[in-house]
Amino acid sequence: MKVSILAALVIVLALVWCGGVQAAEPNMKDGLWEIKTKVEMKGMPASIPPSVTKQCLTKKDSVPGQGKEKNPNCKITDQKVSGNTVTWAMVCKEKDGTVESKGSITYKGDTFDGTTTTLIKNKGMQAQQVSTKMSGKRLGPCDKK
Repeated sequence: MKVSILAALVIVLALVWCGGVQAAEPNMKDGLWEIKTKVEMKGMPASIPPSVTKQCLTKKDSVPGQGKEKNPNCKITDQKVSGNTVTWAMVCKEKDGTVESKGSITYKGDTFDGTTTTLIKNKGMQAQQVSTKMSGKRLGPCDKK
């Protein structure tokens, strides 16, 4: 009996470590989302007005800005789901420098709140840090094309 329980435990742990058990998904609904973004940049004399965009988000593609139009020079280097929170790191390599970003979003069914911190490193210039606060709300299903 003890051997059977130990064997079952070893199998479950092996499945988890090898990716055989599906990763947890955040509490979000696939669909068209309205995303409000507020950018804050140190040293800016005037505040940048918030922007509003719309994007289809899914449990599989839950990071805003990484839809069909994503920049081919950008790559998500680390993405994790823990409960309802999705975290990621992204690097964009451009001819004039790099952009490194880390973000976190917590989904609450039809809404989310999140932040990103971005470091812009252009050749010949001092690196700049940009902070972004995001909020989103699901509008409905995505348009089928």
